[in-house]
Amino acid sequence: MSYSNALSYLEARLGEERILIVETLIQGKLDEGEYKRLCGALQGLDLARNHIKDLAKRLERDDE
Repeated sequence: MSYSNALSYLEARLGEERILIVETLIQGKLDEGEYKRLCGALQGLDLARNHIKDLAKRLERDDE
């Protein structure tokens, strides 16, 4: 598996996880603690996806 394929896979999986969390948040059936935990998880997923995108761009530049 190439780096770009691996990074695309990771980004897609994080995106899927993000969708599940957002759907749970939208339902509105959470207590305050769970709501905060899921919001923190969203922040972590977004940060990880941004790092993956940055890494993919760096690898593309290095290949040129």
